[in-house]
Amino acid sequence: MSERPADGQASSPSTVPGEERDRRLNRAIRPLLVQYVLAFTGYLSLTPVLAVLVRDGWHQSGLVVGLALMVFSCSSRAGSIVLSPWIEGRSGVRVLLLANLVSGSCFLTMSVAHSVLPLIVLLAAGGTGVSLNGLVVRSVVAEWTSGSPAQVTAFAKLNVMLNLAAAVGPLIGTAALDTDAPWRLMVVIAAGYYAAALSMLLVVRKEGKGFERGGKRFSFRQYWTALRSSPFLRHVVLVSTVGWVLYAQMYSALPLHLFATTGSKLQVATYFTMSAIIIVVLQIPVSKGVARLMEARGVALTTVIGTGLGCFAAAFAVLALSGGDPVATYAAVATFTLGEILFAPSVDTAFAKSRDESTGGFVAVYTGKQFTLATGEGLGMLLGGGFFEYVRGVFSPTVYWAAFAAAGSAAAVWTVLRRVRTPSV
Repeated sequence: MSERPADGQASSPSTVPGEERDRRLNRAIRPLLVQYVLAFTGYLSLTPVLAVLVRDGWHQSGLVVGLALMVFSCSSRAGSIVLSPWIEGRSGVRVLLLANLVSGSCFLTMSVAHSVLPLIVLLAAGGTGVSLNGLVVRSVVAEWTSGSPAQVTAFAKLNVMLNLAAAVGPLIGTAALDTDAPWRLMVVIAAGYYAAALSMLLVVRKEGKGFERGGKRFSFRQYWTALRSSPFLRHVVLVSTVGWVLYAQMYSALPLHLFATTGSKLQVATYFTMSAIIIVVLQIPVSKGVARLMEARGVALTTVIGTGLGCFAAAFAVLALSGGDPVATYAAVATFTLGEILFAPSVDTAFAKSRDESTGGFVAVYTGKQFTLATGEGLGMLLGGGFFEYVRGVFSPTVYWAAFAAAGSAAAVWTVLRRVRTPSV
């Protein structure tokens, strides 16, 4: 996937002034941002209500509900990993078009075919389209912004779009859900994916002949060899995995903690809405400031990532000391959100910089990112969903949050102090 934007929007960095190049790159990635927010609004409309939809809308058993949730979660996080060898060297825009069409068609078909086997197959295929979108859009953005200081900001914009979808999607899902007519929700979700596909179709028409194949085909053996030979890549993979374990507490242990200490569902929702709003408002200016610090003062990318982990740890410490106080909990969520603002786009940038001849193309390095995301969030969800309940029952929530605060602090210090040379890609 060695492409650049078509229609002359990305000339060689050596021939285009930096500011003009960045403006062209910003124009080039706008359609990617549009399709990204449309697609993930659909995904995040379905995720919060899927269990209710399967149980009450399609009258499936508890076992099928659990199986459906597991299949959709795994496929939407890691489904693209098995397709990485096929993706490498293909047009990223065309793959995004296909991914949106596949997801939209699967979700639309679920409105009429929702017995057990079709339901599971369609969720797996639709979730794989979601996973492909997340992998390929980052690969394309990394390729188009390679060597540009605007790369951190470009990934920050992706995080803004994701959180905008996270703020709007659940509202759409709950508003459109009607267990007496579940097809309505699936039609709404499918429409969003078809709109995302349309935005990519317009880019494909401009793209002309498409992208050229370049470099070696991706292989898992090749990536494993690169992982063993690259200290920076190993460091990024380990730090990213640990970071996603910490991040997953926001959507596993924290909701359990909030529902146990807060009597109002509406108040619980305000914590997550506040987090999404903070990211939408602050992500771009913070990321631009980080990019200036990295370029002008030589601040290391691993320092930014470590600071994000430190914010996670500080949020856990506040929760440990809060005693369920709402004001302290709001402060903890705000601190955690600042950690996400620093951590998420910086990890994307770090994976982009880990690319060299041994790792292959950007699809290869972002396959590694998808693997760390699936592994870290999966383990974090397991700990937050199961171990938190155990610790709360045997000891208290304070013990759980204090343990994660200590672990997060250790990870942050290690990330900042460990000296690993960042490639100059």
